[in-house]
Amino acid sequence: MRHPWLRCVTACAPMFFLVGCATMSSSIVAQVPTSGPIRQGDQISTNREDQFIRVIARGPSPGMVPSAIVQGFLDASASFDSDHAVARQYLTDSANRRWDPSDGVAVYEGAGAVAAFGGEVTLTASEAGRISTSGHYDVSAPGTELRSTFTLVRERDQWRISRAPTGLILSLADVDRSFRSLSVYFFDPTFSTLVPDPRMVPVLGPGQATTLVKYLVEGPSEWLLPAVRTGFPDGVGLGIESVPIESGVAVVDLTPNAQLISDSGRQALSQQVVWTLRQVPDVAAVSITSVGQPLSVPGVASPQPRDSWPGVDPGGVPPGSSGYVARSSSVARLFAGTTRPVPGGAGDGQVSFIDIAVSRASDFIAGIDGQGSLWRGPLGSGRPLTELVAGANLSNPVFDRSGVLWVIDADEGLGVVRPDGTRSSIRVTGLASKTVIRSATPSRDGTRAALVVQSGARTSLLIGLIVRSGPGGEISIDDPIRVESKLTEVVDVAWSGAESVAVLGSVEAGALEVFDIDLARGVVAALGSPEAPVSIAAAPGLPMLVAGADGQIYELNAGSWRGRANGTSPTYPN
Repeated sequence: MRHPWLRCVTACAPMFFLVGCATMSSSIVAQVPTSGPIRQGDQISTNREDQFIRVIARGPSPGMVPSAIVQGFLDASASFDSDHAVARQYLTDSANRRWDPSDGVAVYEGAGAVAAFGGEVTLTASEAGRISTSGHYDVSAPGTELRSTFTLVRERDQWRISRAPTGLILSLADVDRSFRSLSVYFFDPTFSTLVPDPRMVPVLGPGQATTLVKYLVEGPSEWLLPAVRTGFPDGVGLGIESVPIESGVAVVDLTPNAQLISDSGRQALSQQVVWTLRQVPDVAAVSITSVGQPLSVPGVASPQPRDSWPGVDPGGVPPGSSGYVARSSSVARLFAGTTRPVPGGAGDGQVSFIDIAVSRASDFIAGIDGQGSLWRGPLGSGRPLTELVAGANLSNPVFDRSGVLWVIDADEGLGVVRPDGTRSSIRVTGLASKTVIRSATPSRDGTRAALVVQSGARTSLLIGLIVRSGPGGEISIDDPIRVESKLTEVVDVAWSGAESVAVLGSVEAGALEVFDIDLARGVVAALGSPEAPVSIAAAPGLPMLVAGADGQIYELNAGSWRGRANGTSPTYPN
């Protein structure tokens, strides 16, 4: 953990100290020291969801120089108590009236540098990202500099900030303490599965349940909007501006027009609300009402338990799913402690595959042979494979949610191949010129695609939106964005969850290893790897698989990579 109290502070006295939230008695709080070293209080629980470290901010002291005033303001900004009351003490009255801490957050890495030039003070730091007013976190491009200028004046013989940048400026450590990454849920275009829309929600404030439902009513983030739908009809919103939690039941009271929603509409709305609120630790069930009267929802009890509606799970992997690997003479399925050839042509050795894909329901398999031909067939005893595309230079096959195959054609780029063998291209907008797509993996909810792209000698990961013109119509990938800023090389990617991807890549000049990336924050967690990794497979709740150059498939088990089976091209149903 990075500790913000190691930041370079030019004031003589420290600006704040930290205590474990809800762990100190009122008598201890009353004895806040005014001098001495900065200490971190004990945290009783290791559950990050319901425990956090509260910043006890300190106001300005007499004689502070301009740089110390600005550093004190930045440190105190991490305290959300009473609408940043302590941070406001560093401002003049007029600046206090103008400053709006709710107007987004600029997030920086490291300590930053504060430099004073008379009554003007500048903060420079490496920018990590930005949190929008709707809670969406955008990762900044590598090398982006955060530069903010403050103007100070003398007021009653003390320096105060007369002009400050709007919004908050917080370090990554401040954000880790003060925010939680939670999702609001919308639907894919077919209303068959939920899609997460991650938001950064302040730990302190009007309440996580209230904030999340307000975000849900307002609709998806601007980036996700073209790819999703909502079950909230126009004009339906909160009847009261809060979502109280009473004895574990979150009460969501809607406007009177909610009573006009159809049964199917009430189900869709309920699915979004329950999946959104189940993230709040105190919520065991959800009661949806309209003007205080229960809103009847077919197919579910009232209140609705937090584990209601499993059928719209955004993870999208059916129960009983497992991994598959290609072998020289067959495709094998991984079972507990063993592997078995799959039924049908793929297991009978009809074709020798170098790359394979399995459909979401594990009922179809596809693969590319050594000549670049694409084959497809059912996973069933006695069922042969069909050659869909012969002799083409294809690679990276993957099924999308509709059962269509995505492939990379070395000559024509990204495209789809339908079960009857017809082909069409996938248009990708928003890429720099001369960028080459090396692989494209659709999410299991069908709304996003993880792209490995190459520009010059550099490869990187982007996430784009999947937009369809209609059932069976044209597919495009729009507005691809970078979701991390650490990796300097990306070789392979797989969806490890609805909000995370597993990546085979490297940082700077390091060796290839596996990283798990939280798409909500762009946090990159290194997981190591076996020697000479080649490709990766991942799925929610299932162990990551890596193919090594030695012809072995390795499995991540209890933090260690262990040999699992002979084979290549590991995959999970998609």
